[in-house]
Amino acid sequence: MEPCNAVSSWPKNRSILLVGGGALLGAMVSGCVSKATHEQVLAELQKVRQVAAQQAVEDEKRLAEARLANERIVAQLEDLEKDKITIQQVRDRLMITVLDRVLFESGSDAITPEGMIVLNKVGAALKDVRDRQIHINGHTDNMQIGPSLRGRFKTNWELSTARATSVVRYLVDHADVAPQLLMAGGHAYTRPVASNDSEEGRTQNRRIEIALYPKDLQSLVNAVSDR
Repeated sequence: MEPCNAVSSWPKNRSILLVGGGALLGAMVSGCVSKATHEQVLAELQKVRQVAAQQAVEDEKRLAEARLANERIVAQLEDLEKDKITIQQVRDRLMITVLDRVLFESGSDAITPEGMIVLNKVGAALKDVRDRQIHINGHTDNMQIGPSLRGRFKTNWELSTARATSVVRYLVDHADVAPQLLMAGGHAYTRPVASNDSEEGRTQNRRIEIALYPKDLQSLVNAVSDR
């Protein structure tokens, strides 16, 4: 925006909309504006730029700290066999995937001795986490629950949720992971990572995912949308 003596050089679109500090400034320019108004709007623009720059610095710092924390967790899980768990990192998110055959017998939500060994390792790596949400998500293939199991698990929704809950309880009761950080959920067959047309694919789909997210997910959404 320019003062009155420069109105002739303004573009045809003379609407300036500014959101900053909780205030909405609208300058609808049909003629000229005072020098004071011009300077006020420029000052507000500068404030918004400064806040945005500071937020970007804080976001980058948080991202760097999260990545470093993720690397420490990954380092503690390196000695687990790769056919038992896989680990993925995306920005400040960490995903630990364990196939169901490692943790459970077929059609069961009781953790096996082998599964306990794996979860003890995972729990030790997560025990000191304080600034994340830890989501435990159960997944199945698309095969229907057999008649002998329907008395307990009517569908794969019940089975996947029960297995996720078993993992949460184990991490709390035996690995001292902070319970207020944990969430359990079941997704049944709705989020496959491979085709259910083969036994190999179905094996990959039957899994538990342990996902670490920032506590404030809205901040993450805002940070991503700003980039």
